Amino acid sequence: MLSQLTPPAEVTKPSRFGPLRSKHFRRWWTGYVISISGQQMMWMAEGWLIYELSGSKLLLGLHGLAQAIPSLALTLLGGAIADRVDQRRLLIWLQPLQMLIVAVMAALGFAQMLEAWHVIAGGFALSAVGAFEQPARESMFPHLIERRFMSQAIGLNAMVHPGSRVLAPVMAGFILALVVEATSSVMTAGGVIFVVAVVGFGVYAVFLYMIDLPPVRRVSRGNLLQNVGEGLRFTWGHRVFALLLGTMYWNTAFALAISILFPVVAKDILFLGPSGLGYMWMAQGIGSLMGAAWAASRGTSDGQGRYIIGGSIVLGLSVIGVGLSVWAPLTFFLLWATGIGGSSASVGIRTAIQLMVPDDFRGRVMSLWGMTHTAVRPLGEMQFGAIAAVAGAPFALALGGAAVLVFVAVVVIPNKRMRALRVTA
Repeated sequence: MLSQLTPPAEVTKPSRFGPLRSKHFRRWWTGYVISISGQQMMWMAEGWLIYELSGSKLLLGLHGLAQAIPSLALTLLGGAIADRVDQRRLLIWLQPLQMLIVAVMAALGFAQMLEAWHVIAGGFALSAVGAFEQPARESMFPHLIERRFMSQAIGLNAMVHPGSRVLAPVMAGFILALVVEATSSVMTAGGVIFVVAVVGFGVYAVFLYMIDLPPVRRVSRGNLLQNVGEGLRFTWGHRVFALLLGTMYWNTAFALAISILFPVVAKDILFLGPSGLGYMWMAQGIGSLMGAAWAASRGTSDGQGRYIIGGSIVLGLSVIGVGLSVWAPLTFFLLWATGIGGSSASVGIRTAIQLMVPDDFRGRVMSLWGMTHTAVRPLGEMQFGAIAAVAGAPFALALGGAAVLVFVAVVVIPNKRMRALRVTA
């Protein structure tokens, strides 16, 4: 809660893996890991497919815009719904919808009918479903563990995306390379990756079905639009939430969204194939996993503020470096650094928000957090693609990294509350 900004004099630190003692959290987390691993492979393949099929940097950006539109329109509504309904049931029903969308793209690939606009349309549809899935997922898992394990559960949750980026994109790169070599068809290769993603969604649905969600206090007053308004007023009324979310939005739009240009950097600057593209994702994933693990284990004792500020600075500097590098090993190292910096800041922000937000506002506030990935990141991808189409990928990357450093220097560091931020369970 908000009153917990001042910690007790001594804090007994639970085991980092304490949340996994709960069989229901363990099932939720395992299914989530499998699902996101399949999606990481799909996300890597989508950018590769669009660039291979069209050769257009602008279409890479439009792919991001297509994902942002439904998220901007629906995510706040999804958060209000998550505060009113059984999140587990909602998540179970959403998995088949995602499976159907991706299965259609797989069928188009195997039929040799897949075009870049099909991938963009699929991203639009998946984003619409994700606008309801993300708030439900983020507001569900805190109810599966004891309150004293909240920080550790947030850390484990935060490691899912970066952890899956360590191997999943590399596996996707090898699969794409092998299938293209065997069939001479990028469409067939894309179809294979889409099938893997379909399986991941299905496995997650099975694990969700095996979970028992305890009774949870839900919002029953007012209509959905009133609930959305209450969530926005709550967030703006407690400025610490607005500042935390604003920092995350800025880092995402101008630095974390650089992955949309990975296919361009790999093919046009480093002269790498799909396997090399997978290694780029892997390098960033390893850094992200390390940053998330460190911030999650030390954040509540050292204070989230230092991880947010330090991580953002490392992120900005390393993104500038990626824009200037023309040597693959150096680029891999710098991407590793972007992972450490970005993940450290992200985990610090996410932990502070989850520990401070009341249960009956959790879905709505976490829907604003979710817009980081479902709306802000795609918009960032759009601006990176547009700038790269006009001025080149190196300039777009360097400009993004510089924007992060300016924001940290002008907005974050001067804020005393952000510098001293430390929230405990």
